[in-house]
Order: sequence, then structure tokens, then C-alpha cells
Amino acid sequence: MPVELRLVPSGAHLIELRDAARRALPGVPDEVVQDVLLVLDEAVANAIRYGSAAGQPVAVSIHCDGDWIDLAVADQGPTPRLPSLPNEPPPPLATGGRGLWLILQLVDEVALERHGDGVRLTMRRRARVPVGAGSR
Repeated sequence: MPVELRLVPSGAHLIELRDAARRALPGVPDEVVQDVLLVLDEAVANAIRYGSAAGQPVAVSIHCDGDWIDLAVADQGPTPRLPSLPNEPPPPLATGGRGLWLILQLVDEVALERHGDGVRLTMRRRARVPVGAGSR
């Protein structure tokens, strides 16, 4: 069952997001669910930190068809510059830049696009871990 949420830009609502995500992923292996929860935490934290300066809600959608998990996180900005997806991890002493890098490590597909004055991050993750594949 798809989940569509509009979250007030506050970390206090991440528990609500995690609970909704778990309900949207019945039968998905726990390892995959944990990756998805971490990805959503990072994506929503970035949307709150960088894209919700005006206090506008963050939109989150989660859909699983049994084979793929589709995720989207959109803020309403204002975001003056579309962020870029990193090609390598941030330097060890950098104060930021780990969120998108981590997301790229945990999902199969990622896209960033302009969404009005804000940013929409869409992600896809296989719902099943191939037999014998172990951890991603």
C-alpha cells in the first residue's frame, strides 16, 4: 500500500515516517527495510536542513510493488542551486556532504530534480536481496 506523507520540517516527525515506511514494506527483508529507513532519514533531514527554510512541509512517498521500492522526498525550497550527486565520499574532516553519498550506497537508482522552488529526490531500491548476495 503506497504511503504519501506531508511532514512538518522537524526531526521530531522522523518516528512517524519510520513507522509509515515499515507498514508500507510488509514482507520485505529486514536488511532492506533498515537500508530504506536510513535512506529516508538522510533524505528528509537534507530536505529539512536545506530546502524548508520557509517552514513548508516535506512531501514523502513510498511505494513497493514487491520487486522495487520507490521513494521520493520533495521540499518546497527556496533552494537557490540544485545539489549535485557526489562521485566520491566527502573528505574525512568535512562537516557535511555525507547524506547524499550514503544514499547512493544504499539504493539502486537516484535522481535529483528541480521541484518548483525546491528539490525532489527520487530513489529506487530492490525489495529483495538476491540469494547469496549478503549485505550490499
